[in-house]
Amino acid sequence: MAETATNWRARPAKDPLQAQDSNQGPEPAADAPQPKPPRRAFADHYAPKKVDAWLAAGRLVRGVLRINPRNTADAYVSLDQTPSAQAQRNYPELSNYVIGSSDDIYLGGSECRNRAISGDIVAVKILTAKAAQRVYARHRRGGDRRMDKMAADRRARMDRMADSVRAVSANMAPDDVTPCEASSEDSLESAENGRTGARVPALFGTVMAIITPNSDRTFVGTLSNRPPVAKGPSECDSELANVLWFRPLDKALPIMFVPKASVAKQPRTNEICAVHMGAWDAASLYPSAKYLRSLGERGSLEIETELILEENSVSTEAFAPGVLRCLPKTPWRIPSTELKCRTDLRQECVFSIDPPTARDLDDAVSCRELPNGNVLIGVHIADVSYFVRPRTALDRMAQQRATTTYMVQRAYPMLPSVLCEDLCSLNAGVDRLAFSVMWEIEPATATVCSTWFGRTVISSACKLSYDDAQHVIDGGHLSKSIACFEHNGARTRPASAQRRDEIEASIGWFYRLSLIMRKRRFDTGALSLHSVRLSFELDDAGQPVACQPYAIKDSNRLIEEFMLLANMSVAARIEASFPDSALLRRHAPPLERRLEDVCRQLAHAGIEIDTQSAGTISDSIRRISDADTRYTVEEMLTQPMQRAAYFSTHAIDDRAEYRHYALNAPLYTHFTSPIRRYADVIVHRLLEASLAVHGNHVTAKHALLPPYYSPFFPRTNATGSLTTAIHDSQSILVPAPELLAIMAHQCNLRKDAAKKVQDASSKLFLVNYLAATALRTGAPGVITQAIVTKVGENGISFITPMFGVDGIIYMDRIADRKNQVVSADGRMWKLHLWSVKQASVTLVWTATPDPKDQLASKLSALVIDDTRHAVVGLQHNGAVETVTQTYRIFNKISVCIIPETSPPDLTVKLVMPGV
Repeated sequence: MAETATNWRARPAKDPLQAQDSNQGPEPAADAPQPKPPRRAFADHYAPKKVDAWLAAGRLVRGVLRINPRNTADAYVSLDQTPSAQAQRNYPELSNYVIGSSDDIYLGGSECRNRAISGDIVAVKILTAKAAQRVYARHRRGGDRRMDKMAADRRARMDRMADSVRAVSANMAPDDVTPCEASSEDSLESAENGRTGARVPALFGTVMAIITPNSDRTFVGTLSNRPPVAKGPSECDSELANVLWFRPLDKALPIMFVPKASVAKQPRTNEICAVHMGAWDAASLYPSAKYLRSLGERGSLEIETELILEENSVSTEAFAPGVLRCLPKTPWRIPSTELKCRTDLRQECVFSIDPPTARDLDDAVSCRELPNGNVLIGVHIADVSYFVRPRTALDRMAQQRATTTYMVQRAYPMLPSVLCEDLCSLNAGVDRLAFSVMWEIEPATATVCSTWFGRTVISSACKLSYDDAQHVIDGGHLSKSIACFEHNGARTRPASAQRRDEIEASIGWFYRLSLIMRKRRFDTGALSLHSVRLSFELDDAGQPVACQPYAIKDSNRLIEEFMLLANMSVAARIEASFPDSALLRRHAPPLERRLEDVCRQLAHAGIEIDTQSAGTISDSIRRISDADTRYTVEEMLTQPMQRAAYFSTHAIDDRAEYRHYALNAPLYTHFTSPIRRYADVIVHRLLEASLAVHGNHVTAKHALLPPYYSPFFPRTNATGSLTTAIHDSQSILVPAPELLAIMAHQCNLRKDAAKKVQDASSKLFLVNYLAATALRTGAPGVITQAIVTKVGENGISFITPMFGVDGIIYMDRIADRKNQVVSADGRMWKLHLWSVKQASVTLVWTATPDPKDQLASKLSALVIDDTRHAVVGLQHNGAVETVTQTYRIFNKISVCIIPETSPPDLTVKLVMPGV
């Protein structure tokens, strides 16, 4: 009887996936030496009790694993908490470890990774110098030698070509060319592979246990009968015949085996399937997986959208009955007991400003002039935590999803729609529960004099779009079509003309204060780097018919400043109340070596960046007067920047490491979007517990919380927690530090996944938009302008401001392959020579007439630029011509973006001559 995949995994002696095959000869004699047992593929993981004991003793350290997607043999562990004193004694290399800034622990090869995948929290043992040398020799040294040989060969080739370029240049006008020499420090290949020169890692380690597996275990890829290794002995055929092999699209994941019996119909070669990763036995080179479903063949918007969602483990199914039972019955009204426990702000002039299509309105603002000349500013955030109670099925589901995931055509919410769009949403003209932060602000300098926190009831006067607010900022008035309301103490009614005037005056106050606050923020060291964000217009069938960069208006920045202030104020409040159990958000400084590489490139182009701090980088950018150059510099500087991350304050000993680098803020958290972020729900609970302990105003001395209590703050009898008695509030609302760390990790994983989904969706719709545009013109692609961001010895990096597409144009591919250049004048362009020095490249072309090339006649329909004007095709005199060009950083070049829909991708080719 044939064995199942499970059975043969459980029998190491017959497992065809072992690192070493078992002996297959005749039974040995009784007195013969016994053969060695087959070598296991991986070391056994430590038991949980041993892990806890060794972590406490400092013999192991813990952190989050990530695999290099460009070289999957390399993996790294970033510590997620400060190494203990014992760990620092055992491993002196950790004594100066700074989370997010120091060298991560290098894991060489799959053995050291020991069955962990990206996103797992792992327990790691630091290797001795001798063991590290063995790992390096096995996994890195050979690769480094190959890279060094390739670099030496490339430099020799570049030296020969530089001599040839000089010879060509001697016969041309002096201004036509700048002779260059190769510079090995500018290799794009090294940068593309994450290497800027061979460097031995400072810390080597090996995984001894997986503490918390990455919860995202659903992956997409292809299934086939083809095993990943050579077929074993004939008696293993039956085992191999019972499994299919799953190859993930993400190359950082391992190949997996799926029991053939679980797949009703074997997928076709190009069919994409979804599986759930299962157990990974130490005796097996590959993990098992459970077949989920077939997604179909790639190409259509629908299939590609499903693939993106499955690949990033986005929950798209309906909420379970147990979750829905946690919701209040509708129609729902605020209970009278709840009204008595809250501060009533329904008569305040509160309103929201959001995108026009927004339905989950989780923030609103208010403004009132005070008799002393100051203003009372309020930020009011939907009280989602009132409905999402701790330790319920609804809470568990919200924690699992952790965020609303946005795509171009739809959103997948964290919470059921009855909460997102109704009971929690701060819709105009209805009473809603909120958390409010209010400040008395001196208007001339926008200085916060006093801060108040409370749980409130509000009634929003109106819902404004950013365009509505911008119209008022520009001197206009609210449109009469905007529904406005006011609460007279007993009921809500249509707003009077006076209330509309108050809203317009409030927008003016917010705008003027935001200008002062924003200027002060950047003057005191904040940094903002903008990347292109695309906005799509869809037809009734959901297909993209227009695409343009998303425009940021003053009204966007108006809201941003006060949301940032609220987040910083709440961060200070919860950290003051619970210094060892606060959920904050930190942003580590940029990766030093990558930042140095970018700054070296910019220095070659005459732009000096002071990298002492976020503020000095911001000052350097502001000194750049040309808008295109400034945009390009910002794009280049995003490369070395790290992502911000949630963390539990107990995990980091040094408060200086709490800092948010880009905001230049000592404390920061997320408080203002609880409808779409679970981290904000946690912060709301912490704030509720803080109110139970300290009331609406912290009187204890705190550098970030003014001690002065404004007499203009709301007078209220509402104190403490509204869901539980004061003495129970901390135990219910404040998670244990270790549990809070797990929650923070889950929020980080899901936020990163949501960002990947958003980026992939934007690229998918861009590909389809460009494909449709090319189809209408009968041309292969769309020509647009690009800006050179880096020049290396084998290629040019670029960014297209119109679409945010970046990439590399490789010189050797242009020279050695056909159809790598798009002709704009009907000639065939052949690259013969190129020469590089620092931030410039010189190209020597031969242009030959090609009467068969019809592309030039189609250019007027092909070209899209920021003015939306067509560009007419160029003409030539019909003669063979040698053309020499020099490109430098910030030069503008013409490129042709060629879309491929299956799978969705973009190929970018240089256009010659430039248009």
